[in-house]
Amino acid sequence: MQPSLLLPELGTRRQGKVRDIYEKDDQMILVASDRLSIFDCILREPIFDKGRILTELALFWFEMTKDIIPNHVISHPDPNVMVVKKCKPIAIEVIVRGYIVGSMWRDYEKGARQKSGVPIPEGLKQNDPLPSPIVTPTTKSDVGHDEDITREQIIAQKLVTSEEWDEIERTALSLYKRGNELLAKRGMVMVDTKYEFGWDAEGQLTLIDEIHTPDSSRFWFQKDLEKKEVRFPDKEFVREWARAGGFTGSGEVPSLPEDVQKKIHLGYAEVYYAITGQPLREEALHFPKRMLYNLKREGMIKGAFALIVLGSEKDMSHVDKMAPILREGGIEFRAEVASAHKNPRALLQLLDTFNESLEPVVCISIAGRSNALSGVCAANSKWPVIACPYFHDGQDYLINIHSTLQMPSKTPVLTVIDPQNAALAACRILRTMER
Repeated sequence: MQPSLLLPELGTRRQGKVRDIYEKDDQMILVASDRLSIFDCILREPIFDKGRILTELALFWFEMTKDIIPNHVISHPDPNVMVVKKCKPIAIEVIVRGYIVGSMWRDYEKGARQKSGVPIPEGLKQNDPLPSPIVTPTTKSDVGHDEDITREQIIAQKLVTSEEWDEIERTALSLYKRGNELLAKRGMVMVDTKYEFGWDAEGQLTLIDEIHTPDSSRFWFQKDLEKKEVRFPDKEFVREWARAGGFTGSGEVPSLPEDVQKKIHLGYAEVYYAITGQPLREEALHFPKRMLYNLKREGMIKGAFALIVLGSEKDMSHVDKMAPILREGGIEFRAEVASAHKNPRALLQLLDTFNESLEPVVCISIAGRSNALSGVCAANSKWPVIACPYFHDGQDYLINIHSTLQMPSKTPVLTVIDPQNAALAACRILRTMER
């Protein structure tokens, strides 16, 4: 199963196929998981060290190409983490192809003689080099498959201007050329690759996402080509394995046998070593525990979090009293309205999300009258729950306290009446959990 990567202190998480993305001010924190996706589907089994390999390869190439175009990298606090500038992404995947392989070959075999509006000459065979590298853009979709798009459509849809697209094309071809110049010295060929671009805060074209990694590119080794063999040591191998089993994106996602998982890891590690000339170094701690340690060391997180769940917006005055105590204790927190009566699905989803947290969490529940909220939190959260009941008068107080104290069996709730004391209790519990 895939390990959890939730780090609540970094903010709200947005999950891509491979990365977890957090936004803070004018920066983004990209956490590369060990997830593997093919045909827009995420496989259940993680690939050991995949996220680390992708991140460190991307950083290697960002450094090697920064004279061609600026990139979004600010810092690298962990082998799986990049802190980057927040850019406005251009909604186009810019694919550069030097050979006729993959879907392009399958379409060509069926009679297609153009790709994204770019003409393809007659007489080519599978894996042949193209007369010169071509740019074949696609749409960039968060849901479903990306679709081919032509230069004319890009401009008509005002994704970029004609002059901007010319700059993007020139830059993409320069990056591809630089990549293959270096790879030729390493006995490798980059068959094709994908680039993503954005505009930074000053409006400058910027290279974003990743570059020349096994997830964004296809590679060959010259030694294989000399033996008339075409071997993909990277993600394309997984696609071929899945295709051989009848999976191309529809139906049940296949499970990866252990020998296939190992082969994938070795393929990624082989590409890393071939490109950088360095073997993967041994790490004292494995991901994601290592990441948690490094982010704490770099001061990006403190390693503890308080989730405050309110039954109603009317209970917000309790949060106002808790906030100074939590801040004084150095505890980041987040307040969410999620009624156990009116919106139980949202509440359960919130609790499920925080159950994945790498950092220790204390949940503080605030609800008036019949306090179902605290019981639902305690029954469905793996973290300690402090109930701080909200009441208007003496009668309401008696009803709420009785409801809070009378929890079902195996539903532990610590009840604290005063909001400031509840916050203080959360700070003390979290300090104990951090050790």
